[in-house]
Amino acid sequence: MKKRIAIHDLQPGMYITDMDQSWFKTPFLRHKWTIKREDEIALLRSYGIQEVQIDTEKGCDLAEATDIQHTSNNHDVSLQAPSTSLGFDPGPNPEDIESARLLRAEAISTLDLFFRQMEAPSPQHLQEVRNMVSTLLDGILEHQSAMVALIQMRRFDPNLASHGVDTGMLAMAIGQEHGCDPPQLKFVGLAALLHDIGQLRLPLNLIRKVQLFTHQEHKLMQAHCEMGMAILNKFPDIPDESKRMVLEHHERLDGSGYPKGLRGNQISELTQILSIADTYDAQISGRCSFPPVPPARALSELYRAAIDGQYHSYLVERLIQLLGVYPIGSLVRLNTGEQAVVVWVHSHSRLTPTIKLLKDPSGHPYPEQEIIDLSAQSAQTPRRSIEKALDPHQEGWDISKILEALW
Repeated sequence: MKKRIAIHDLQPGMYITDMDQSWFKTPFLRHKWTIKREDEIALLRSYGIQEVQIDTEKGCDLAEATDIQHTSNNHDVSLQAPSTSLGFDPGPNPEDIESARLLRAEAISTLDLFFRQMEAPSPQHLQEVRNMVSTLLDGILEHQSAMVALIQMRRFDPNLASHGVDTGMLAMAIGQEHGCDPPQLKFVGLAALLHDIGQLRLPLNLIRKVQLFTHQEHKLMQAHCEMGMAILNKFPDIPDESKRMVLEHHERLDGSGYPKGLRGNQISELTQILSIADTYDAQISGRCSFPPVPPARALSELYRAAIDGQYHSYLVERLIQLLGVYPIGSLVRLNTGEQAVVVWVHSHSRLTPTIKLLKDPSGHPYPEQEIIDLSAQSAQTPRRSIEKALDPHQEGWDISKILEALW
């Protein structure tokens, strides 16, 4: 049963499902979790939270929590917290990054083989793709930060399989943060891997075109949604929910999308999650005749589109919670006049990521590029903060090379 309680009644062992402040304004990456320690409660108080909602079926009720707390105090058992609470993020773990890198490479290889064999597909090929969805989901559950970070580390990549895999990882991560259950995550993950499969039926010169599409070319490109649905209808084992998402992933809440111009609740939340992940990944990697854009700008444009009514704003906020206001790979100017690149985003502080200094205030490259955690600065050094995001291309930086050298 869900009930609302005052913050002073919150105790370790309780399972939080909601609070009286927007999750976007709090330092917690996850929006539903079991309270393990008193300092997590103190952190909630420090952000002005006065009331929370708990689920007594997933965690303790008031009386139970009191009993457990007394037991823990008397016998030093049970609710010992892990070394890192859900609210804090210690930074990149090289082993996690490498595990995520290998998993992504395997997924791209599997999906690319499936696409290459589309003229003579077999149930076995499809089963391998479906198995990969489960493997990616397990990877996201175990290495979420690393999996999401990996998407930010690469830039322009015209490969259809890599776009499908990265969109799938991002869509499942957004879905996980939104509270989707495992079957829903698998539906959206499979749809994301296959969402652009219809492009296999389009002329190669159209897919590879780098100039803006003409009106006629744009209409032809729009046909990939229905072409994708036609291809997937040959596979009876693909769930109807995933097929529908493939057909509708370019629909928008305000009716401005295609192929049917659907509006509002005609578009499912899962389709919206796929659309948001697809749009973001397409923007940062550069697809469909558009050049890649910096990640912070891509997020900003997505949020403006949500305000204008194309997407559910709360789902776009889930993406911002995952990536931070300045995602990994963002080139930024600091209040000191220095240039830096964001190399890690902390779940507890989205406005103060870890950065790598690139240029001094005079515009000269640093011979030694210092790495600074903006959320834990020394009192003996000038306090740095991010002023704005910059365009790496205009400033002459290859961000992907910088990140690859770091990780």
